[in-house]
Amino acid sequence: MKVFYVEIENHKKILIEEKEKVYLLESLGYNFKDINDLIASGIDLLKLDLSKAKEVKKTYKILSPIEYPKQDIICVGMNYTDHKDEVELVSKKDFTKDVDTIYFSKRANRIIGNEENIPLNEKITSCLDYEIELGVIIAQDCKNVKSDEATNYIFGFTIFNDLSARDLQTKYKQWYYGKSFDGSSVMGPCILINDGNSDYDNLKLSTKINGEIRQENSTKNMILSVSKMIEDLSKSMTLKKGTIIATGTPSGVGMAFVPPRFLKKEDKIEMKIEKIGVLKNIVR
Repeated sequence: MKVFYVEIENHKKILIEEKEKVYLLESLGYNFKDINDLIASGIDLLKLDLSKAKEVKKTYKILSPIEYPKQDIICVGMNYTDHKDEVELVSKKDFTKDVDTIYFSKRANRIIGNEENIPLNEKITSCLDYEIELGVIIAQDCKNVKSDEATNYIFGFTIFNDLSARDLQTKYKQWYYGKSFDGSSVMGPCILINDGNSDYDNLKLSTKINGEIRQENSTKNMILSVSKMIEDLSKSMTLKKGTIIATGTPSGVGMAFVPPRFLKKEDKIEMKIEKIGVLKNIVR
């Protein structure tokens, strides 16, 4: 099951996709203002009787599933060995691989959605880079959760593009500034609902720029698994429902090429994660 946040005739709605059919959630009597509101309610989407729901066949615009996050996004840095290797070659001073897990946060006043233009932000950076990541959405507040229980606290999964201004990222001691400029977070096209059977530690993921494959890997190669992240993070902080965790990117980012291949105007980005879908954007 997938959940989408969309715009239909100038109204924002929540849609449920199940077995290639799409239904309007409000037709079942639920009038949530957005997916944050849906998550906060705690309802189990998997138990809905969709036979009573209104099927949607008209065209609609897909928005970011969570446009306005309630908190900064939690990010995991350098969580694939091949990415650690490639960025250390760029600058061992800025990206040494001889470190344990790197956690940092990312400000997202608004998250860009599927087929929405990505601003090039030429006034602040000349080194705009892409990073495909599995996004994890927390379903309920959790504290001191063990890894073998972590799946019970996951609402679902999405595709997250952790756009980075590499010149700003390396200029400052911490990564926050170079990761948090307006328009630096992209997410979608949907949230794949966690049904307890999803093998989220073995999902293929890839990035294409103008049709050329730049990144291709699997979440099975993450150094720290999703469950271990939740266990580790929840030791020290309460992960609130609706929290977004970006789990790290594999090799193939623009800054690692010689010469670097940063994003430029009219570049078409396609990010795909198995079972979730494809996130498409154009740089403008």
